[in-house]
Amino acid sequence: MNEAQAIKDKKTLNELLDVYEPYSKEQILLEYCLYTGLRISDVLSAKVGESLAGVRRLKEQKTGKSKTIKLNNKLVNSISIYASNNNLSDDDYLFFSSRNRNEHIKRSRASKIIAKAGDMIDITCSAHSLRKTFGYLAYKNGTSIELLMQIFNHSSQSVTLRYIGITQENINEVYDSINISF
Repeated sequence: MNEAQAIKDKKTLNELLDVYEPYSKEQILLEYCLYTGLRISDVLSAKVGESLAGVRRLKEQKTGKSKTIKLNNKLVNSISIYASNNNLSDDDYLFFSSRNRNEHIKRSRASKIIAKAGDMIDITCSAHSLRKTFGYLAYKNGTSIELLMQIFNHSSQSVTLRYIGITQENINEVYDSINISF
């Protein structure tokens, strides 16, 4: 079994985000995963109202820990358009089942949506790789490793660095970028 990897190339990431129709359930699923870094079980339980409010309070299904996250404004805007296009109410699941709007889609369905998006651009993609991509992008944007440790509930910096895919190649880039001449 292959281990999920972060998507580190912005061109590839943009291609992934363009495979589905804008403001479709599939597109919003990819965005939600990438903008929140949540595990798929926690993504699927999102309701429309809390998402539109821009703050998500949840108890992580895996760890049982309470967590509050502020949703990115771009994500909230996309959700607003999606909810309006689908006549969703605040109490509806964001990723509602086509059989029953009072239930969210299953993990297996979400996994297929994400994997298909990857297949369409010839990469291996999973919900876990999108979670790792969130961490990698946050790190590259200057988020401290200590803060990422807290977000991911990791016990050490080395675990978090390995998790988001910081490699010896990335470390070498730091050495190559140093210029001591003035």
